[in-house]
Amino acid sequence: MKKLLLIPTLSLGLMAGGNIDNYTAIDDNTSTVVVDDRTYLQMAMGKPLTPLTDDELRRRVLYTNAIGAGVVMLWGTAFWDYFTTKPVLGDEGWFGKDTKYGGADKLGHMYSTYLWSLGFSSLYEYWGMKEDDTMIYGPLTSWVFQGLMEVGDSFSTTQGFSYEDMVMNTVGAAFYYVREKYPEVKRKVDLRLEYIPDFNSGVDFFTQYNSMKYLFALKFSGFDSMEETPMKYFELQLGYYTRGYSEHENYNTKQRVGYVGVGINTAEVLKAMGWTKTSKILNYYQLPYTYVPFGYDFDTQGYVAPYSQPYFGDKK
Repeated sequence: MKKLLLIPTLSLGLMAGGNIDNYTAIDDNTSTVVVDDRTYLQMAMGKPLTPLTDDELRRRVLYTNAIGAGVVMLWGTAFWDYFTTKPVLGDEGWFGKDTKYGGADKLGHMYSTYLWSLGFSSLYEYWGMKEDDTMIYGPLTSWVFQGLMEVGDSFSTTQGFSYEDMVMNTVGAAFYYVREKYPEVKRKVDLRLEYIPDFNSGVDFFTQYNSMKYLFALKFSGFDSMEETPMKYFELQLGYYTRGYSEHENYNTKQRVGYVGVGINTAEVLKAMGWTKTSKILNYYQLPYTYVPFGYDFDTQGYVAPYSQPYFGDKK
């Protein structure tokens, strides 16, 4: 997941394509001069000075993917160990006890591809692309970037190509498409990450799986029968997390915990307070301690009572 740091750097090249000029432009429809009053942020985001045609928008998508491919390979060659060996496969496993992260990294791939699908779709919509097209090109771009990193890993002595990662990348992109394509799914189901950074850990923030939980939430507000009742502020959650798999020497035990939770739909609460835009963030991020989880530890094969452990698990 640390490779996700690459993607923000791509914004430097996203202005390719389209009729953007830093000062003036000619509107092809009216043949009038248009003054450029965009802010530096808007220019950095590639906001068109005049509306783009469908062909221009598709070229931007193509340029975005091409620039991304170059950045991934150059970065991987310079800072990782890309192209130091012949292509090799890496058998990472799924959610087993003998895996490096207990499967948390696989859910990380799913979630990150899902989240970047949202990011690219939003960017393409910002450029003027139709919604029906953004829900295709956004997750496709995200999937391509994640896939290119796996290709680069295949030339790495420390990684290797992981088909498990590619499967989870595909699941993340597909779930984003389904959620956007079918409004009833979006009303009812969220995919979220819960994360409280452990600043005493030496692990970078993007692979700090001992501090992360991944979950699907079934929102009661998405059901017509509960939409106008107090039940709309509640939800059911199905989540998974691991503790002690990364940095295992700092933990007394290893844990792979699946849980069912009853929680508060904090996005709906903020929406009721008038914070509609802010509330949307909570469709993707889970606020800690806003639910009651009932878990099962697959390592000890025992029940995990709600909040019976510190957030970061049973550390030494």
